[in-house]
Amino acid sequence: MAAKQDTYHRDHWVEVSAERHEAYEAMFTWRQELEPLLAGADLQPGQSVVDYGCGPGQLTVEMAGRVAPGGSVTGLDINADFVARTNARAAEAGLDASASARLLEGPVLPVGDASMDRVVCKSVLEYVDDPAAVLAEFHRILKPGGRAHVVDSDWRMFALEPVGHARASRLFEAASPAYRTPEIGRRLYGLMGAAGFRELKVSIFAGADVTGRRAAVVRNMADYAREFGRMPTAEIDAIAAEVEAAIAEGRYLMVLPQFVVSGLR
Repeated sequence: MAAKQDTYHRDHWVEVSAERHEAYEAMFTWRQELEPLLAGADLQPGQSVVDYGCGPGQLTVEMAGRVAPGGSVTGLDINADFVARTNARAAEAGLDASASARLLEGPVLPVGDASMDRVVCKSVLEYVDDPAAVLAEFHRILKPGGRAHVVDSDWRMFALEPVGHARASRLFEAASPAYRTPEIGRRLYGLMGAAGFRELKVSIFAGADVTGRRAAVVRNMADYAREFGRMPTAEIDAIAAEVEAAIAEGRYLMVLPQFVVSGLR
């Protein structure tokens, strides 16, 4: 199990179960309340954009609509099904001329030097082997004056009620091999500065989920904890059941702060 845990942060995105795909289709749906996460990217018609870690493509298609006419969004992902779903979603929206996805097969992005106006990366760097190397690639592919816009979580600031801090922290630690850099949110500002980005802007978006719409995050965490065997199964099951009951009874609250850092090449 140890060797698997060493690479699980990446491996579990290469192979995604049907149940997780279904959850991601709902979880990643673009909603107007998410606008603060994207506004700083300053997307304009005619721009060329890379969506790094595009997932099933909801954000890719949303951005394609913003850079049309004349612009394009290229989604990149290590999961072949995500790539197919993104391309199908773009075609269904009538934006296949403006949005497409490609399989990412190595650390070097399949994009030319100084060729892009924007790179957008949402909820991905917490899982990559080397965030600094990825940010260096973003810097390489951007035109002078191009913008990298990165959004990511800080799991040490995760709040889950009525479970409480101590038990929620235990659950996260049991699941932690699934997250390569769990504190990436607070580290983004420094990492992007070190990668050469300038005029950095940083903000934190901490919307509270009280309906259970984002509870798939907790369900996934419980599944990871069960797989790794780092916490008694009965304790994991008790927390999971408490969350479901709290959602049904209107007592549930989850907050996972999103750091938003944007900077120019």
